[in-house]
Amino acid sequence: MTTMISEVYSAFKTAGVPEQEARRAAEALSAENLATRHAVAENKRDLAAEIAGVKQEIAGLRQELHSEIAGVKQEIAELRQELHSEIAGVKQEIAELRQELHSEIAGLRQELYSEIAGVRQELSGEIAKLRQELSSEIGEIRREMGVTRWMLGVILVVVALPILREIVAIWL
Repeated sequence: MTTMISEVYSAFKTAGVPEQEARRAAEALSAENLATRHAVAENKRDLAAEIAGVKQEIAGLRQELHSEIAGVKQEIAELRQELHSEIAGVKQEIAELRQELHSEIAGLRQELYSEIAGVRQELSGEIAKLRQELSSEIGEIRREMGVTRWMLGVILVVVALPILREIVAIWL
């Protein structure tokens, strides 16, 4: 005998439905209810299996993502290391260039001091030569002045003596 829902059967009987029809209707509803329950249970199992599959996929994707992130972190660490190495290299080059520049400046400074010393020596020689020439010319001018004074004295005596004689003669 098929299973039926007794409440439905009783309700039909109370409503005045003939026995056979009430029983068939209750059995039909019972079969429908049972089929629905089986379908729901099967759907639950399918859904649970699908959820488990999705969870597994998510776990796999999470694992892949963690692996990718670890790879990216590794690449960043390697790039950071390369950058630090390059920076250290550039700093070394700057230090070497600075040392070369200091050496070149020191060399140029030494050359400049040498040239200045050479120019000073040349100027000292030229100044000494000019002093010698000037001293010689001053001596010549002094001699000429002495001669000029002597000549002026002679001229004065020659010109002034006759004038003095005339003045003395006029007063006397």
